[in-house]
Amino acid sequence: MVESVRALLPAIAASAEEVDRTGAVDSRLIAELHDAGYFALLKPAAFGGLEDPEGYLTATRELASACVSTGWLAGWLAVNNWGLSVRNERVLRDIWGSDPHALLCASYAPTGRLDRVEGGFRLTGRWSRCIGAPHASWLCVAALRVDADGAAQDFLAVLLPRSDYVVEKTWNGLGLRGIGADDVVVTEAFVPDHRAFSWLNLSFDGVPALDRLPQPAMFTLAGTLPLLGAAQRVLAARQPQPWEPLDEFALCRSDVELSIRQVGRNMADLVECVTADGYPDSALMLRTRRDQVMAAERAARAVGAVAVKPGEGTDGVLLERVWRDVQTARMHVSSKVDQVLAVAGRFALGLDVDHLIW
Repeated sequence: MVESVRALLPAIAASAEEVDRTGAVDSRLIAELHDAGYFALLKPAAFGGLEDPEGYLTATRELASACVSTGWLAGWLAVNNWGLSVRNERVLRDIWGSDPHALLCASYAPTGRLDRVEGGFRLTGRWSRCIGAPHASWLCVAALRVDADGAAQDFLAVLLPRSDYVVEKTWNGLGLRGIGADDVVVTEAFVPDHRAFSWLNLSFDGVPALDRLPQPAMFTLAGTLPLLGAAQRVLAARQPQPWEPLDEFALCRSDVELSIRQVGRNMADLVECVTADGYPDSALMLRTRRDQVMAAERAARAVGAVAVKPGEGTDGVLLERVWRDVQTARMHVSSKVDQVLAVAGRFALGLDVDHLIW
C-alpha cells in the first residue's frame, strides 16, 4: 500500500502550490488515495480495512513531505476511520454498508446540546475547525446531554450523516490552507441511540485489538506526522554551502530521524501490547506522548533553521509555504509540548498526574 501512495507523491508535490492558492485539495486526489488503499489503513478489516497503523505512520509522513496540507488532511480523515468499533457494529454498517469509501470529519469539543427524545436524542450545535469537512459524508462530534432544566448530565460522541449537518466554509489559515477545517452546524437533528455513546463509560470488552490503542496516541500522531514530513522535505531541499559548517543541519536531520524512529518504536510497542490482550500502562502512554510532542518540536525547529539560513539554490516558494504550514500546525492541541513534558516529568518523579492529558 505504501508503494501505491508513493506513486502519487510527484503529482501531489506538483499540486502543492495550487492547494495553497485555492485553499482546497482536489476531490480527485482523495479518490486516488482511496484507490491506493490509504484510507483503509486504519479501517476495520471487516469493512475492507488493512488495520496497519505502522503503514499509516509512513504513508502520512510521506504524503506531508510532498504537500503538508494534503498530508494533514488525509491523516485526519484516515484516523477518523479508526476506533469506531468501540461504539456499535451497527454504526459501522451505517457508515460503510452502502458506501465503502465514506469518510468522517470530527470535532471533540463539546459545543453541542443533546436532549433526550424517544429512541435517541435531538442535537443542536456548531463545531469549528472540522478537518476535511468538505470531503466527508459523516460527522462525529461531542455534545453534552442535558436534563429538563439544562444541566449537563453526560459527555457523549454522536455520529450523523451528511444530510443532517451543514458545512460553512470558514477555514482561512496562514498555513495548511487546503485542509478544509470548516465549521459544521447541526439544527435539531435526530440521533438514534445506537449512534450516541458516552465517553465516561467506554467499554473495551470484545473490541478488536487495534481499536484498544489509546486515543491520545492515535489522534496526536495525526497532528505530528505531517510536521516530520515537512521537515524532511525542506532539509532535503537545502543544498550544502561550501563555506559553512554542516553541524547545524546535520543535527536537525539526526533529530528528525531520531523522532521518526521513536514514533515507530512506540507504535510497535503499543500494537504488541494490545494484540496480547493488554492495555498500555502509564509509562508507555506517557513515553509515547513525550516522544510525540518532542517530534513536533524537533521538526518545527528544523524547518525554522532552514528558513533562517536557506542557502543558495533553496526553493524559496517551497520553503515559505512549508514554514507557514508548520507554524499553523504547531497551534494544534497535539503540539502542547510544555504541558505534556510537565506531566511526563511529574510521572518520572513519582507524583500524581492527570491521565486525561495522555
